[in-house]
Amino acid sequence: MKVLEKWHLRDIITIAIISVLFGFIFVFSDWLYTLVYGILSPLGLGPFVGEGLFGLWCMGGPIAFMVVRLPGSSLISEILGAFLESGMGGQFGITALFAGFFQGLGSELGFASFKYKRFDVRSLLLAAVLSTIVTFGSALFIHGYIKLKLSMMLTLFITRLCSNLIFSVGLVSLINRLFVRARIFETKRS
Repeated sequence: MKVLEKWHLRDIITIAIISVLFGFIFVFSDWLYTLVYGILSPLGLGPFVGEGLFGLWCMGGPIAFMVVRLPGSSLISEILGAFLESGMGGQFGITALFAGFFQGLGSELGFASFKYKRFDVRSLLLAAVLSTIVTFGSALFIHGYIKLKLSMMLTLFITRLCSNLIFSVGLVSLINRLFVRARIFETKRS
């Protein structure tokens, strides 16, 4: 399947729609995070809440890439979704923009590794793994994970990776199949 290198108005509108949808999902994820964090923190499990829900915040980019199939679509969608999350009062504020950048960058590196020519579980898998690595690298400094014991860092990383695999590979694959079957976002590239 050939990758088009030119963006068209339809692609921009599609990315905007996906970004708005995921902006709302990101805000919902913020609320869910706060609720679950409040419940699990007294049990000493607070740090795992964000990692367990991490994949929810990473879905926008992979969905955008699977639909639009253009270089940069994952990064742009994650940043726009994070911008909307911040603008709609998401509790993470400007930090969400940094997170969106790193999430999109990691996903983009995964798709770029296949030269933007694979639109399957394999490309989603690599995008999720690289997104996890890139974002965890940033979390070492942004969230102070660098000060944690190695065993705790590894446990948080594995939790983040599992979440990203469930949401950004499993759920994104399912949603993409439903889009294809329903002919939503159907393009000449399909």
